[in-house]
Amino acid sequence: MVLQKTGGIYMKETKVKKWVGYVRISSDSQMENTSISEQVRQIEAFCVSQGWQLAAIFKDEGVSGSTIERDGYQEMLHYIQQPEHEVGGIVVTKSDRIHRQLNHLLDLIEEELEPHGMAFISVTERMDTSTPQGKIFLQMLGGFAEFERATINERTRNGRIATARKNQYAGGGIPYGYRLWNGNIELDNQQASTVKYIFQEYVEGTNPYRIAKLLNKAGIQTKTGKAWTVVQVQNILNNETYTGFNMYNGQKEKNGIRQKDVFPRIISRQLWNKARQIS
Repeated sequence: MVLQKTGGIYMKETKVKKWVGYVRISSDSQMENTSISEQVRQIEAFCVSQGWQLAAIFKDEGVSGSTIERDGYQEMLHYIQQPEHEVGGIVVTKSDRIHRQLNHLLDLIEEELEPHGMAFISVTERMDTSTPQGKIFLQMLGGFAEFERATINERTRNGRIATARKNQYAGGGIPYGYRLWNGNIELDNQQASTVKYIFQEYVEGTNPYRIAKLLNKAGIQTKTGKAWTVVQVQNILNNETYTGFNMYNGQKEKNGIRQKDVFPRIISRQLWNKARQIS
């Protein structure tokens, strides 16, 4: 803000902030979207009606709104983050032009715009986050986003359970000795040989500490490429998956679905039982 002399009187003059526009058409179908040129026209007309200075319009053509990895979008974020550009906010024709997912839109507003005094304007939805009405609308969006996340989580959870009950791999960590290929679990032959070696040494009287030393001396690494420890050897010895049986116990749902042959058998049940007797 500066003082400007008018008719012998100094008046306060507020520096007008600049605004940026963002337009996008989807990669799905041009027919389903308002054209780039029409979006630009609406944004320009809106800024003129408000007496705002439109500094730039950033564009993404043929790009999905479900990702933030868009050239025009990232260029816009970089632009508004520069204090010297004095951006008042972002103007779009409709909120789904900038983000398809509500949580991404909320992240943009709450993390990139509001902390720096910038607003988000949706022309056709009459949304302006700098106004009390806009803030209420933003809270409503937050509620919808939470509902959307819960719905997606529920569908994902049900999908995992259904997959597990079909005796198929439903997600989760892949134990040492296996790898994931085209959605299916298969043996990693080199690691599987190490699993057999660990069990055989253990039932023959070698303790986990000694087994870890033998593996490290032989230059054999863990799944993460590190040296073996007693705990890692014990984790191998306590994992029933190597017998061909495993328990799908989702991190959230804790279903406890017992599966067979989802993970190919590496050791016999007899060898497993011998190891259990030692434990």
